[in-house]
Order: sequence, then C-alpha cells, then structure tokens
Amino acid sequence: MAKTPEYPIVVIPELVKDKKQFTPLVFPSGQGDAPIGASEELFENVLKHYFGEIVSPQQMMLPLGHRLPFTADFLLIEPNTGLHIDLEVDEPISFATGKPTHCIGEDDYRNKCFVDANWLVIRFAEEQVSSQPERCARFIAGAIAQLTDNNTYRKKLLHVEKVTPMRQWSARQASKLKKSDYRQGYLVQRKN
Repeated sequence: MAKTPEYPIVVIPELVKDKKQFTPLVFPSGQGDAPIGASEELFENVLKHYFGEIVSPQQMMLPLGHRLPFTADFLLIEPNTGLHIDLEVDEPISFATGKPTHCIGEDDYRNKCFVDANWLVIRFAEEQVSSQPERCARFIAGAIAQLTDNNTYRKKLLHVEKVTPMRQWSARQASKLKKSDYRQGYLVQRKN
C-alpha cells in the first residue's frame, strides 16, 4: 500500500536536481487574479520579511501547449541562479465551492506542468502556513540552500524549528474535516 503523501510536498525538476540547470524553460507571464486563500495574506508578510523582493504573489505561468495559464500562489526567484519556485498553499475545502480540494493526486498534473517548465514546486497545507509560517519559511530557505548553495535565507531562520509534517487528505477525509469545521478552527486560532 502506498504511503500517504505528507506536506510539505516537494517536486524537483530533473534539470535542477541532476544538472544544476536553474533557468526556467517557461517564464512567468504576469500577475493572475486567482482567489487569494484565507491565510495567504498573512503568509505573504512572513515570506517578504525573510525573502524580501524575491517573493511575488499570484504569478501566472503558461505551460507549453496550453491555452490557459496556471497561477502560482507565490513565485520565489532565487537571485543567484534564477531558480523559480512555485509555492502553493493547499486548503482542504474550497471557500468558493465548499467542496474538497487539493486531495491526494489532484494536483499531480499541475505540478508536472510547473516541473516541465523547470520550476521547483513546494506545497504546504494551509494549516501549516497558518500555524507555523516561520517554520514553512525555514523549509523554503533550506530547499534553496540545498539546491543552489545560497545560505543567505537559511542563516536568517536558524533559530526557527523545523516544520511539522502533515498528511495530505483524501476527498473523503476533506469532507469529514468540513463537517467538523476543522478549517475554521485553525483559521480562527491564527487570528487570535
């Protein structure tokens, strides 16, 4: 039986992992208008605090052969190598539709499109960025350091604990979370 994926989920392009080639094959194509998640605004403040100007919210990327672009929740571009990082915040229930979202396997094709464009993909659960935003920043800084040898960001976050892993949910589990108002619980807790 396959192990349930855990957040943070990381998908590394072969060109980055094996050949240390960081230039994207597809560049961002502007700012998108996708709905901004409940905890993304707070997380953006943390990201900008630690990573500064390399963070851009809601950046579109049009995969080769597609008519419509995907919008990254956040794009980070490592300044020395140009490594593009698609940073995603996954919630179990869509506020727009009230239906389960980002369930196991649901984002595989989307991840593949970004990886095929030579973008690194890092996905966090919304609960992680809501309850542990600095830990998530530490994880990102560690990924940048490991892939590019740029330790600038990691040094700023050495005092922060590691992010607590969290299992990704199935559609059935997300429906149960909705019935128990689980998402509201951690979002309200973050505001207090």
